[in-house]
Amino acid sequence: MQHGLLKSITLKLISLGINIPDVYINRISELTFLKKLLDILDINCVIDVGANRGQYAHELRAIGYTGYIISFEPIQQEFSVLSKSFCKDSKWTGYQIALGSENKITNINVSKLTVMSSILDIIRDNRPTTIQRIEVKRLDDLFTEIIKNIACPNIFLKMDTQGYDLEVFKGSKQCLSYIRGIQSEISVQPLYRGMPHYTESLSVYEEAGFELYNLSVVNRILTGGLLELNAFMNRPMESK
Repeated sequence: MQHGLLKSITLKLISLGINIPDVYINRISELTFLKKLLDILDINCVIDVGANRGQYAHELRAIGYTGYIISFEPIQQEFSVLSKSFCKDSKWTGYQIALGSENKITNINVSKLTVMSSILDIIRDNRPTTIQRIEVKRLDDLFTEIIKNIACPNIFLKMDTQGYDLEVFKGSKQCLSYIRGIQSEISVQPLYRGMPHYTESLSVYEEAGFELYNLSVVNRILTGGLLELNAFMNRPMESK
């Protein structure tokens, strides 16, 4: 009865042209699915790649996740803010490193809105950027050290690297057996030069043994079409 009434009210609002704040609805839905997935997979360690100032880790704690968090953020000023948060949490650590498919020193384009910063060049954006030299490491080369104090690690790999997620994933091949689930930001329309199409990203993850659990909207273009999505994927439970 309540469900029917809620649906009727929602349909009436839509018919009147009243905009429902879908950004909040999408975010609530996304975090709800994230919490369910972490619980289903019995995740005890989240590797947070592209941590920025720790927003994702704070959300993890807010939805009730109590396991380990290992954050990676290469931008100096953002890591400085991030470190002030993880130093207060005994199960949260961080590294001022970017992850990728090879170990190297490279440049990152630091946008004024730092969550949009990328190793790749941004398309159709005239906002001023600065260049910062950063260190890139393969997760495979760091994995043994960063999980050494975690018994029976069940890993969730979150990637939000502005077009560089597949490079992060390629550098994680040797430790994939520990990774039960992933979150990757994928673009329907490219925001950065050289980034993969969203169908390519999904194919690579599926070929590695992951299946799609949920897709949530991150951003839309001005006309309402899809721009970016968060893909949540997991290994089938029987393969554990």
